[in-house]
Amino acid sequence: MELRIWSMSLTLTALLMLAGASLVRSLGNCTVVDMVAFCKERRFNHVPEGLPLKTKELLLNGNGIKAIHNNSLSAYRHLHTLDLSGNQLELIEPAAFSHNKNLQNLNLMNNRIDINYTKTRLALRNLSALTSLDLSGNRLSEVAVSDIVQNLTTLEYLSLARNFIMRLEPSTLEGLAQLRELNLESNYIYEIESGTFEDLKSLTRLNLAHNHIPCIVDFSLYQVKTLNITHNVVELFLARESETEFQLETLDLSNNKLLFFPLLPKHNKLKLLLLADNEMNFYNDLANDSSSEVQFVQIVGNVTNVTSINLWDEVISLNLPELQLLDMSRNSVRYLPPGFLRGITSLSALLLDQNCLRTFSLTEQDSLLFLQAIDLSHNQLSQLNFNISRLWNLNYFNLSFNNLESVPSDLFTKMPWITTLDLSHNRVSVCDYPLGNRRRTLGRGCAALAQIKSLRQLYLSDCDLATLPANAFVGSPLTHLDLSSNAGIRLEVSMFRAVAKSLQSLSLRNNGLDSDQIGSGLQVTFSDLKTLDLSENSITSLHPILKTLPLRSLDLRKNRLSVLQQDVLQSLLQSLQTLYLSGNAFDCCQLKWWTFLIKAESLTIPDRSLVTCNTSFKLEHIDRISQSTKANCKFDNTVLKYFLLLLPTILCILTVCMMVLLSLSSKLLPKYVKAKCGSGAEY
Repeated sequence: MELRIWSMSLTLTALLMLAGASLVRSLGNCTVVDMVAFCKERRFNHVPEGLPLKTKELLLNGNGIKAIHNNSLSAYRHLHTLDLSGNQLELIEPAAFSHNKNLQNLNLMNNRIDINYTKTRLALRNLSALTSLDLSGNRLSEVAVSDIVQNLTTLEYLSLARNFIMRLEPSTLEGLAQLRELNLESNYIYEIESGTFEDLKSLTRLNLAHNHIPCIVDFSLYQVKTLNITHNVVELFLARESETEFQLETLDLSNNKLLFFPLLPKHNKLKLLLLADNEMNFYNDLANDSSSEVQFVQIVGNVTNVTSINLWDEVISLNLPELQLLDMSRNSVRYLPPGFLRGITSLSALLLDQNCLRTFSLTEQDSLLFLQAIDLSHNQLSQLNFNISRLWNLNYFNLSFNNLESVPSDLFTKMPWITTLDLSHNRVSVCDYPLGNRRRTLGRGCAALAQIKSLRQLYLSDCDLATLPANAFVGSPLTHLDLSSNAGIRLEVSMFRAVAKSLQSLSLRNNGLDSDQIGSGLQVTFSDLKTLDLSENSITSLHPILKTLPLRSLDLRKNRLSVLQQDVLQSLLQSLQTLYLSGNAFDCCQLKWWTFLIKAESLTIPDRSLVTCNTSFKLEHIDRISQSTKANCKFDNTVLKYFLLLLPTILCILTVCMMVLLSLSSKLLPKYVKAKCGSGAEY
């Protein structure tokens, strides 16, 4: 009975599947799910017929449709979304949407609307509920855009990206009273007339990235919350002097040619200010009486406006009470003006990496109560002045790639929540603990890194460290420690004793270490060490100390290994998941360890394709060692064995031969001399 019920259910399932398959075929190769018709990339050259009359979404992207005729969509009166992107659309007839009054979202991206745009304009006039329109990638000029989109009063989202727009004027976007988001990215815009966006009272997001805009003068878009002007050629950004509050929250001016810090609205709600990859600097130290004021001339029609700005007066006193992120990376900043940060009371991240800073100062007047991250890497810092009692919330501090030789000894102990500290590529030494009475006299010098309860990640790469004090990290529960590129560093057990229980990742790369030094330095019980980097050293064999480590990842690249001990590998494989081996000259005649490794199912060798071994003649890929190569190894070993056995006999024969030659030469040599020199010479 159970078998009969089971077979009946199988039959019903098969019938349902067949019915579903026939339904798909009857819908013109489209799939319909919950009144959404999926017709993507089905090689249609016209709108398919026979779809459910109540279809709400029709996705026809990626086909070869060239025209939407007046009756193409007449059957689908419930449509609210139509995607025609990525077709070859050249024509939309004027009455094509006359039966689609509910259509809200229309995507015409990547077509050729430019060819018959006047007819497209007429077709769009029938869409009284249209809120979203995408015309990007259609080769439209500003004239065509103005003709198509004017007076689409219901539009809330409009994308005109990747077209041929060169300039904008107020008439271009006239009548778009409900527009909230406008995308003009990747055009050729070099001029925007004054007042172009001011009638767009609902506009909150404006994207002008990847154009050719040379400057923004008299910025007055009070309503805009997000403004993206990245990848232009903007040299100046000047906001209108006004008591009206700007709603601007995000301003992205990165990847431009800004020479000066932007003149921002006096009253604003800025949270993100992105100024990376420009040419900004401050010039107060170069100022004189004749160069302190700069005038900007703006010509609108027959009206000329002259704006005078004291750009040398250190940019204006900043008033950014809500700013959370200030990114000034990759500029030409040599210093920050005194008091520059005082008006930024909510700042959580300050990014100044890759500038020309020589000094950096913070005082108690710089109210950075919310600051969580500072990046000062890749500068020319030789001095830090932190006249503060605490940086309460700082958890990330990057000082790498500078010229620091000393820091205030207690600097990092003033950061009770610091978790990541990068001092790499400086010449800062590490203090012993406790400092004792020296604390009062040192002031500047070594960095105290002990007893920082929050510190987890510490980077000391290329700091010219010869050794570390025994108590350098006492009370600091490090999980990641980078000591790489400190050539000649002496590893001692005392260096790691304080962090042996907490350390999860240790880098000893490029320190010139041999196997014995590794063994002597790691003779402590690491409870949780998961990652160990020993690459670019002088290791010739795996030290047995590695058996005791619970590693998941081990990096042995670019050492002097010829073979790996199988007993050490066997212990490591109890936990090891990732192993790096390239850059070693392994012996092609001793590859039992390799066979053992590749059979381990739990192990991954990411650089396996780069692992080589050394034959008598050349380096070969370790996975391509042929049987003939292995036979040559055996042949070479046999020849060597017989040669060693015959060597005493060969030496005896050579000795006898030499003695015979010497005895013969002693008898023949006098006769030869007499024959040559026996007759006298006459004078």
